[in-house]
Amino acid sequence: MRVVRNTGYLNRRRRISRWTVFLGVLALGIAMLMVLNPQLIIPAYGVLIVGFLVFNAGMQQITKWNRRPRADEVLDQLLRRLNDRYALVHYPQMSGWRPEHLLISPAGMVVITTRAVPGNIVVEGERWTRKGNWFVRFFGLGGPQLGNPTIENTRQREAVQEYLTLNDLPGKDHIDGVIVFLNPRSEIEVVESDISVVMADELLSTIRDFGAETNLANEDRKEIIAALSQGDDIEGPISLPSRDSKAKAA
Repeated sequence: MRVVRNTGYLNRRRRISRWTVFLGVLALGIAMLMVLNPQLIIPAYGVLIVGFLVFNAGMQQITKWNRRPRADEVLDQLLRRLNDRYALVHYPQMSGWRPEHLLISPAGMVVITTRAVPGNIVVEGERWTRKGNWFVRFFGLGGPQLGNPTIENTRQREAVQEYLTLNDLPGKDHIDGVIVFLNPRSEIEVVESDISVVMADELLSTIRDFGAETNLANEDRKEIIAALSQGDDIEGPISLPSRDSKAKAA
């Protein structure tokens, strides 16, 4: 499998996450100073709440962009057994709800939405519920969040389709989606979903199940990959060996 990675985007997200944490800590510190003045106690609570929210938002981003392995690195390992007819583009340069991971194959394109949330999770159509103690979840605000992967994946596929249309590229009628949970402590109950929802160890077989029919010729795939490889500080396309050298040595 070939991989394209927008490292410029990754570096920007890392910097933003660090600055967000810094601003959150700064706001919390200012709030602590304000409470020393009785006349500023009420405004101090407002600054405290804002600082708490900003700090947790920053910690979520720190966890996502600075923890190794990142989601893109995990996906590389999960899908590296695919041959070079497949290309995985991480963080492609496009407007709107840019997909974080887009797989281009002979059968078409697959928008991959990842989550690293632990616990019991239930999906019913577009409704996602994370079961568990609200107290524990409150103090886990700085960690990975569930959000709504269905809506996210749908809008990302729409963004890809719009991008292909605006740039006169092939493949706009062959875009699928999959939601993958990378945390082994996740337990997923799928009551109903129009989008495939899988655990990490099911992703490779799910991708293969999308079909072997050739909807995108070799030249079409090259054209799409070249367009998505634009931007500053792009890594790839590079071919990954079908087996991890570290695992092979072990």
